[in-house]
Amino acid sequence: MKHLDFTIDFETCALSANAAVMQVAIVPWRREAESDPFVLDDTGEATEEAASAWPEPYVAYIDLRSCVVEGMDFDPETISWWSRQSDEAKHAVCQGLAEPIADVTVGILDYLRDIVAQYRFDSICLWAHGMDVDCAILRSLCRRFNIDLEDIVPHTSFRDCRTVILEAALTEAERGMAGKSTRANGIALPHQVQADPSLAYKIFSSLPSRYTEGRCQHDALYNALRSTWYTWQALKALRS
Repeated sequence: MKHLDFTIDFETCALSANAAVMQVAIVPWRREAESDPFVLDDTGEATEEAASAWPEPYVAYIDLRSCVVEGMDFDPETISWWSRQSDEAKHAVCQGLAEPIADVTVGILDYLRDIVAQYRFDSICLWAHGMDVDCAILRSLCRRFNIDLEDIVPHTSFRDCRTVILEAALTEAERGMAGKSTRANGIALPHQVQADPSLAYKIFSSLPSRYTEGRCQHDALYNALRSTWYTWQALKALRS
């Protein structure tokens, strides 16, 4: 059975399921890849040919006027938070041609459906960094525009990056204490990871520069790539 994973990230004007959306990105990836989850990597070699054969991520920018018309949420605290971010981050979520939120919602589901059909995958999982924002927004959008999400992404196929990364980091820290792993040595002990979840990300390698060039934190594509990179490493660590 051929399986494919996707990671989705929304950049929004609120944290509710009804949040107005500025940008969305979806990244396809392969959890069983040996060297790079973002390429067609059956041999363990992240070659240029493998990279060129793999589908491009989906990125779309939303016309906020369409979100206003739809009665979507604009939270003052979130808007204030955005006002304090760097000019680079603000530009990243507003740089593209803005489309109505209804068209982008259809585009998201068409993208998922087309890749599954083109590459003949039998099953998929859709990952997000937490279950309470991105996945909730996608479900809300599909209900709003009468799109059958279950037909494309069954409710059993949603996954949480944050939980997997944290649990894998805790496992690696415990293995390190037992002398069975060097990954977490000198970085964190289990109780430290529990107290400060950000330490979980220090146990794994950072997203390579070839994926960060020209991108910044709070850009939806950067966030989706970063979440995927750590999740892929976490799954490998748990399998080992």
